[in-house]
Amino acid sequence: MTTPARPISPAAWRAALVAGVVVAAAGCLGDDGSRPAADTGGAEDTSPPCGGCPTGKTCCESRFEGDVPRCVDTALNPEHCGVCGHLCDGACAGSGCVDAPACSAAAPSCPGDLRCSTSATGPDGQGRCCPPGTQFEVSIADFMGCCPDGDDCGCTQGMCPISVRSAKADIRYLAPSDLDALRRELLGVRLATYRYAQDERRQRRLGFIIDDGPPQTSVAADGAHVDLYGYASLAVAALQSQARELDALHAEVDALRREVEQLRAALSAARP
Repeated sequence: MTTPARPISPAAWRAALVAGVVVAAAGCLGDDGSRPAADTGGAEDTSPPCGGCPTGKTCCESRFEGDVPRCVDTALNPEHCGVCGHLCDGACAGSGCVDAPACSAAAPSCPGDLRCSTSATGPDGQGRCCPPGTQFEVSIADFMGCCPDGDDCGCTQGMCPISVRSAKADIRYLAPSDLDALRRELLGVRLATYRYAQDERRQRRLGFIIDDGPPQTSVAADGAHVDLYGYASLAVAALQSQARELDALHAEVDALRREVEQLRAALSAARP
């Protein structure tokens, strides 16, 4: 199993340009302030204090550089199985690692209570035998795992967008001139259709090529992936700039219309 640097999960690709994801930032303690019930090797907990996680989840540090802590299900998450940072080669079931044999829609036989879960983004019909409550996920960096349902930000993906103020620093709101500049950058993006070189289905996709030099706000820190949050925000900036321009044009048209009405009234009054 490889360890990708900030991969984008299939769920993120399916939700392309949906940017308002809000995830509570927190540290690595349980809901009651205690450590998870697992062998930590006596290491001192130096993680930031937890702001509280939903029942059944523990706040763990991300394994992606530059990412923030997030609440994960340590009973099912193969990247934090039983304790923060415990990575399973197979799947996580009941806080213990279990084998997750390969399966397919044509041959879905799985041992025990595992079920065959396949991914539309993976090889045709191929998947893994996953525990109940998890789904097979494939990242573009070839990570394959049985991730908890609805927990993509804590499994196979780094830097899932976090929009709460407490998770951010050096906040500066954009001025109209900034919005105009971003709009020009967005309009300069060259769009293309393409297919991934290793995609056996040869499915054509729409997007941009990072080698063409798109705005840096739309490129992830590793230089190889798209920052969907930044890309969507860039589009919002362009819409706001355009809306401001349209409002000014509407105001100008309304003023001209009033002038015309005044001239018509004056001409009508001047007639004998």
